Amino acid sequence: MSETGRCPACGKPVNLKSRYCPHCGRENRPPVPGGDPFCPRCRVPLEPHDYRHSDVSLCPACAGLWLDRQEFNWLASERSVYRDDSIPKSFHRPPLQVDDTYLPCVRCGTPMTKRNFKKISGIIIDICSDHGVWLDAGEMEAIRAFIADGGLDRAQDREIITHHTELKELATQVEETAFTQRVLHFFDFKYWLFKL
Repeated sequence: MSETGRCPACGKPVNLKSRYCPHCGRENRPPVPGGDPFCPRCRVPLEPHDYRHSDVSLCPACAGLWLDRQEFNWLASERSVYRDDSIPKSFHRPPLQVDDTYLPCVRCGTPMTKRNFKKISGIIIDICSDHGVWLDAGEMEAIRAFIADGGLDRAQDREIITHHTELKELATQVEETAFTQRVLHFFDFKYWLFKL
C-alpha cells in the first residue's frame, strides 16, 4: 500500500514515493543526510570550494568536484558558460573512458549512475538522481567547453532527428493498422452479405 501525505507546496494529497507532485509539479526530494561529505574515489573529506561563485566541494587529493544539482545546472547552463572568457576556443571530444566502477553518492552513499553528458559529449559523469553530480578533475571545464562550442545545439539537433524518425515510423504503423482494419471490415461485410 502506498503512503500518502500532503504536498508541502500546494497542500494536496500525494503519494509520498512519487518524485513530483501531480498537482503543482514540485519535486519531492529526499532529505540530504548529515555529516561531512567524502570523496567517492579517495575516501578523504571534501573541502568547501568556490568555483565561479558557486559553492562546490573539492577533493584535495584528486581534484574531483561534488556539485549539488542546482550548482551543476547553473554551471552547465548557457547563461553561465557564455560569460566565461577562459573557455578554450574549440572543444575536442575525449575518447570514452572505460571505468566500470560505480562511485557511491557523496551525500547518501548509494551507487551513482554513469551518463554521457548530453549523450554526445564523450564526458562521462556520475549522477545521483536525488542529490547531485560527481565530476572528476577537468570534467567541469570540459563540459563548459562543450557547451561554448555549440554542443547543446548539436545534441538538440540529434534529438530532433531521432524524434522525427520515430514519428515517421509510428505514422507508417498507424497507416498499416488502419488499412488492415478496413480490409478486415470489408471482408466481414461480404461474408455476412453472401451468407444470407
